[in-house]
Order: sequence, then C-alpha cells, then structure tokens
Amino acid sequence: MNFFDFAWSTTLQLTKKAPNELKILLHDELKYPYLGRDSKGYVLHLIKPKIVDEKTAIFQGLPFNLQNPTHKKIIWYLFKASVYHLAMHLIHSNFTIYSKWAKGKNVNLSTFVASIVEDAVIKEQLKNVSLWMMPEIAYANTVSYLRMKNVNELFSDISRVMASILMKFNIGKVKGKLEDEVLTDVKAVVSILRKAAKNPTVNERLGAANKIYDALHVYGGEPFEIPSLLYTESHGTNDPYYEERIPGNEEIEKVLPNAVKVLEGKVKNEKSFERAMEQIGGNEAQRNLNAWREHEKSKFKILKNYAEIGKDTAFEDFLFPREDYSEYHRKRELLSSPIRRILQRLRMLKNVGGEDFRKESGIVDLQEAIQVIASQSQRTDIFVREELQTREDAWSILIDASHSLSMFKGEVQGIALCLAEVAKQLILNQNSWGMYAFNNKFYIVKDFSEKYNARVKARIGGLTHGGFTYLPDGITVATQALTKRMEESRVLVIVSDFFPAGYDDIEGKLKDVIRKIERLGIGIIGIGVNSTAVRKYVRPNCVVEHPYDLMKKFTKAFIEYSTS
Repeated sequence: MNFFDFAWSTTLQLTKKAPNELKILLHDELKYPYLGRDSKGYVLHLIKPKIVDEKTAIFQGLPFNLQNPTHKKIIWYLFKASVYHLAMHLIHSNFTIYSKWAKGKNVNLSTFVASIVEDAVIKEQLKNVSLWMMPEIAYANTVSYLRMKNVNELFSDISRVMASILMKFNIGKVKGKLEDEVLTDVKAVVSILRKAAKNPTVNERLGAANKIYDALHVYGGEPFEIPSLLYTESHGTNDPYYEERIPGNEEIEKVLPNAVKVLEGKVKNEKSFERAMEQIGGNEAQRNLNAWREHEKSKFKILKNYAEIGKDTAFEDFLFPREDYSEYHRKRELLSSPIRRILQRLRMLKNVGGEDFRKESGIVDLQEAIQVIASQSQRTDIFVREELQTREDAWSILIDASHSLSMFKGEVQGIALCLAEVAKQLILNQNSWGMYAFNNKFYIVKDFSEKYNARVKARIGGLTHGGFTYLPDGITVATQALTKRMEESRVLVIVSDFFPAGYDDIEGKLKDVIRKIERLGIGIIGIGVNSTAVRKYVRPNCVVEHPYDLMKKFTKAFIEYSTS
C-alpha cells in the first residue's frame, strides 16, 4: 500500500468521516507533520519521502538509503505512526477548550502544554482500545528518542525541561543528565499527565494544563521553539532539538523494548512483546517502499516523456499537480446534481431492454448518447452492434491554470471534474483520454497510461491558478500526446479564457499552432470560460460561466465537431 492510500484508508476507517469532512495533504518538502484546520474541519499535513535517485530518498530533511532495510522501516513506521497519531486527535481531542485558558499566557509554552495534555489522552486510548497501533508508535518513539539531542546540549532551561518531559512520558527515560530537582519536576509533570489521561474530562484537562504551565513557567516561560516527537504534530521547527543523523538497527533494538513497555504499561508476558516485535520485524516496510519506488519511477518516466515532447516550448517545468482528494470530493458534492443526472442517464442507456428495432446492446454510440443527454430524451436506441462499430475516440483535455483565471478558480476546477466524469463514462477505454493543465508550467493531471483513480481525482482537486497563459505551448504538448494515439478520431478539448500572455507575439503563435493541428486531422473543441475570445480561434466552441453550463453547451459543441 502506498503513502496516499494508507493515509486515506486508515484515517477514514478510524474517524468514520467522509473524504469531504477532513483533508489530508502529503508533503515531500517539509520536515515535520502538523495538524491544521480549514473551513470544513481538520487538515492533516503528513510527510512523505522524495526520491532523489535509484538509491536515495529525502525524508524529514535527511537522505535515506533505499537499499537499507532499517532506513525503509524508519520511513514507513514514522509515516504510519503519524497517520495514527493525527487521526486519533480527530477522534479524541478538542483543542478549542484551551482558547480561554491560554489568554495572557506565553504562546509557545501554552501551546506545548495543551499539545502534551492532548497527546496523553491519545496515549491512554492507544493502550486501552487501539493496541494494534502500538508497534509503529513504539518504533517512532524510539527513533525520536535516538535522534533527539542530549538535553545537556539544548540551549535553555525551559527547552531542556520540555524535551525531558517528552522523553520521560513516551520512552520512560530522559536522554542526558538532569539535576535532581529538575528531574523531580519532570516526573511530577508526567504523573499529572497520566492522571488526567485516565479521566479526560474538560475540567481534568484544563486543571492538568494549569498545573503543568505553572511548573514549567519557573524555568523561563518563553521557549523559542516547541519540541515535539518526529511523528506528532509540530508547532514550528524541531531542528534545535534533533541531531541530523539516522539511527542504526542495533541502536533501535536496544531502546525499542523500553518504548513498548511504556506504551503497554507493563508487558504481561513475553508473547505480547514478541508479537509486537514480529509485526515491526516483518517485510511490510520493504514491500511498500519498493512499491512506492516503482511508482515514482513510473511517474518520472511520464514526466520525462512530456519534457521531451515539450522541449521546444516556453514551459519552465513539467510536473504533476499537488494532490488534494478532499477538494475533489467537495467540488463533486457541489456539482452532484448535474453530474448525477448525466451519469444516471448513461447508466440507464447502457442497461435498458425493450422492443425497439435497433439493437440495445453492444457499445454506446458516442454521438447518439450525447444527443440524448443534451435533449433529455427518453430514447434508448443509442447502441451500435459491436461488429459494426468502427470508430474509436481519443480525448486530450487541456485546462488553463493561469493567473488570468484565478477569479474562476473553483469554476475551472469544477469544469475539469465534469469533463473527467463524462470522459470516464463515454470512453470505454480509460487509456484513451488524458487531462492536462498549464500556466507557464505544464501539469499532467491524467496521462493516457493512467486509470481514472483516486490519485488522478486528487490532482483535479489540487488544481490552482497562477502564472502566465502559455496557451499555444499547452496546446502543442497536449497535441503531441494525442498524435501518439492510434484511435481513428482524436479530439483536443481546450478550457481557457483564450487570452494568451507571457511572451512576444503569443497570439500569432496561437493561431499558427491551431492551423497546424487542424492540418493534422485532430479535432479541436474550445470552451471559453466566461469569455467569447474562444470564437476568434476555435470552431466548434462554447462559452460557459460556471460548470452548470458545461453539460448542455459542451455536448452541443461536440456534436458540431462530430458533424463538421
């Protein structure tokens, strides 16, 4: 299972929420995970590795050897632990109860206190009802402990105390030497946390927070940075607390038993501990990291192909959009009525029975189906017999993602979604359509080789606007992808305001590019987003102001193309 699929399937299973009720974003440019919010709810910001070459990936700012089994385990188990931890916050935590309490207090110190109280509640739940998460959490605690600096190397008294509390509470021991009275305070705070976690009412949590804040405030009260474990929610950078090194397997094996005992409270028998060790010692991490690496190779191959066919364009880069699966679902929910109407119609037309003299089985006739949908007719004679079917279609869908369309951000994203849903239903072969976006960069939303799956939907959800409108360049690359297709009919669908911008004589180049494409025998359909400029360049065309216009006007434009 890859990082994306594990994060989504696990979080939805644990929280019992729908994909549009929360958000999960995976980052390969950040070091530490964190928990945020948007208008709909929590946002889980998780860290995934970034492949550098055949042997190396960057994870949390460090180079990991992908041929080293221990390095693979560290990446996979830190990621899994992070998913578990942040998902448990969604279930058991309520950070809003600290808002009034924190007023007038030091922001960083009060944030640390509220965070560790809520972490204590999660830890207790882990011991009581979610013990199956324990091996990865224990492993992640171990790696965090081994990477954390000796407390004597930290820069202030308050930093040393906060780091010591984290280690004592999660690993059972402090890394380094503390003065006796300081260690006594650390143990007292850990005792307060354990007590509050067993009866986590609002009053108990706030009472614990107050006691801990007062106990820590005497050590300076104004920490510059807030420490957190490598897999838990960060509140800034953890860099001052951690060494830039990757622990070895022998180090991990020495500390891991203690981390397991702390989580379980007490290892009741050797079998319990052995089961945990077996789960950690299996080949799950090797298998998943190897699969991830192969997937990344495939993506790199796709990008390399588009970079090659677009080498003579002005594009600065060729890449995939960021993935935002939640935004896809939220946009689809807003557009559920027109999408449901067309999909239900298509399903009905594919499964009807009747006495019509035309054969109601076989392959959907694309032009007939579009006419039925556009007219909302009850006709069911839209099938052609398979032995008579000779035409196959390939679609290349190009979406303008430049700054000039930023005021239509949600709308163009919605148009992309609608076109993708229609293409999925009308084109039998999923490898016969591709979708792209562009500004001064070129984005592959769906390559012809890819299925219309959750990752592609997440890319649609991640479409944003910015940069220049390199429209002729986008058309050139999307067309080159089409020319490699063997289908008889090849169609380029362009969604833009048709105001190219970014370099000299770009309008003249746009006209030349379109004339060249027409000579290749590739059909072009222009969709003008709240703009009639499309009529200067492309026929057939349609102008849409929002996705609700799309179904009717797009089908009309397609029919015009089909009959021209």
